[in-house]
Amino acid sequence: MLQQTSIRKRSADSEHPIAYLILGGIASIKLNLLGEIYMGEFIAAVYTIYLLCSLQVERRFAGILGLTLLWSIAQIFSDLENGTDVSTSMKGVLAPLVFFATIYAVGNGFDSRHEKSLWFFVAGTTLYRLYDTTFNPIDVAIENPWKWGYAIPVLSLLLAYLSLRRASNMKVLVCLLMFSAVSIVFDFRSNAALPLFGAMAYLYRDSRPAAYLARAARASGGMIVIALTLAMGIYLLNEVFSFLFAHSADFGFLSQDAAHKYTVQATSDLGILLGGRPELLVSLRAFADAPLLGHGSWALDTGGYVDELNLLSHQLGMSLTDKFPELDSTLIPTHSFIMSAMVWAGITGGIFWAGLLGSCLRTFLLHLRRLPVYFCVGMPQLLWDAFFSPFGADNRWLAALYIGLLFAWTWPRPRGRQAAQPRTPKRRPALSRRPAQE
Repeated sequence: MLQQTSIRKRSADSEHPIAYLILGGIASIKLNLLGEIYMGEFIAAVYTIYLLCSLQVERRFAGILGLTLLWSIAQIFSDLENGTDVSTSMKGVLAPLVFFATIYAVGNGFDSRHEKSLWFFVAGTTLYRLYDTTFNPIDVAIENPWKWGYAIPVLSLLLAYLSLRRASNMKVLVCLLMFSAVSIVFDFRSNAALPLFGAMAYLYRDSRPAAYLARAARASGGMIVIALTLAMGIYLLNEVFSFLFAHSADFGFLSQDAAHKYTVQATSDLGILLGGRPELLVSLRAFADAPLLGHGSWALDTGGYVDELNLLSHQLGMSLTDKFPELDSTLIPTHSFIMSAMVWAGITGGIFWAGLLGSCLRTFLLHLRRLPVYFCVGMPQLLWDAFFSPFGADNRWLAALYIGLLFAWTWPRPRGRQAAQPRTPKRRPALSRRPAQE
């Protein structure tokens, strides 16, 4: 019995990893159907429709599905109110549905008992972007291939490897320090700092503060306290980094333009964090102008928001010379998951992201002690992107993939009757005594 149990466990951990590597590579191919969409999102949508045909939704996804439907319905009313054309409205209404479908399909397609297949799939999702950056780079990737091409897939590949090998704390720290050093040299500030925050979470996952956060996440109203603490931490980090980057000209490894830009942003009234994200301030005003229904899908700029952004960019140091190319767009600038949803659909978009991020953060804190380094580094990245990155096809796919894998890892599902029982070997029956010889 012990031998059969061990064989079953080994086979569960090694189910066709190469096939999942290829599947990840196929999923990372980007298509153009009504807009940019990944092959993985298309596959996930088909798989989700198949799963939902049973009219049963697991409890962990029921709340997210409700929030998704709320955003999509609100988006329909917003588009009707703002006269958005049909094709643009379809893309806006489908965006949250596709996002949920990816989370749902990935969350149901993987679990922590098949970790080799899971990490091979994650590695596969980096292949196409590495190929595309090498052989078909966009214009900005030619100037800075690390920041606009290689950094994100290399980090995903590194984290998948470290998680699969269950690397020691020292190896994790050294690898992430090296990655951050390269990101600093190539002027990728967020990708230099966020992996280090994730490394700290991983190294201190068994500490008393981590246990306290887990207890707070379970308590009623605990997530509100954690959110306020997180906001205070971001404020303090903004102050610290503003002080450091105010002297960026003394660093020695930054270009003259980068050092000047960081110095101006760090010494502005907003600090280095918001000083480099003027779109956030502009989108806040756009939301205040239409808080209930928003401005519609791919909201058109009819209120001078682009001009306001260009003015702020000059004031905050984004413009280094008089030849700075100003933004020339017909859309309201957002540069944030949350603000994109709130500008598009009003307060309902904000409710969606507040509920989803709260659920993700709570799950992360409750299971931090047993999470691989991939999830520890991915959570700071998810929070950063939600506040400071555009909700385009690339970020939509990566965020949904991470959230789906997080729920998959922390919610193992039993398969069959025997799998529902704990994996403990049955006791051998007591040896019967030999019958007395007659």
